[in-house]
Amino acid sequence: MSSIAEIRHHIKAIGETAKITRAMHLISSAKMKKALQAHDQTVQYYSLVRSNMRFILDNAPDDFRSDFYKANGRRACYLVIAGDKGLCGGYNHDVLQLAYQEISNPRHLSSRLVTFGHMATDFFRRKGVTVDASYLTAVQNPTIDRARELAAELCRRYKRDEFDEVFVIFTQMLKGGVMKPTRLSLLPITKHTVRHVPPMHSPTSGLDFWPDARGVLDSMAQHYVVGVIYSCLVQSFASENRARMTAMESATRNADEMLKKLRLQLNHARQAAITQEI
Repeated sequence: MSSIAEIRHHIKAIGETAKITRAMHLISSAKMKKALQAHDQTVQYYSLVRSNMRFILDNAPDDFRSDFYKANGRRACYLVIAGDKGLCGGYNHDVLQLAYQEISNPRHLSSRLVTFGHMATDFFRRKGVTVDASYLTAVQNPTIDRARELAAELCRRYKRDEFDEVFVIFTQMLKGGVMKPTRLSLLPITKHTVRHVPPMHSPTSGLDFWPDARGVLDSMAQHYVVGVIYSCLVQSFASENRARMTAMESATRNADEMLKKLRLQLNHARQAAITQEI
């Protein structure tokens, strides 16, 4: 049996840990409420953006040409969204494992990598994968302005023909709080990309584009990229805080159970010491 001093030391250490996990749980809960509000608003925005794109593609002329709607190629760019911190269960592990599998897939001749969050950047550097660009704070406070900056840079590089395809790997929050690591095809935009999206309206014959189809579709594509990136950032932010809240709640509960056992063990040790003295 451990000595009374050792048991008291363990009780103190676990008690301090429980205070930290309890505080982190409260902070994550507060952030979670904010994240869920942004998530609920963003999901509606994201759905409308994709529905509009489906409607536009269904009614676009067959002969139009645009950089954003060309055929898929063999050079890929991956945007990988993870957290800036750990202590959130399997959140970072699950999305980064999916990303590593996708990037390691030999179907592409070359792959570029853009990471969001310290955990993603550190993970791929440990794996020996070159990180072309890293955004370390964008995941902690997603804003539409930040999404516009990221989308503008991405679209510029895409139009310069640096890569043929763009994918976003992030954690999608589904109904009931279920979190699912997901790979989403962002560019090029094709009917296959939005085939599962309900159209905003039924196809309309004789739809006119002004000043021309290419100008309208190029502008629409850039708005689409902004909407998708913003939605992915917000969903990842909400998922991370939900995962951290759950992890800290579980850690606090485990610490409380350990404290109960240690206090019981301390009482037994005291009784044994008294008995021995008598």
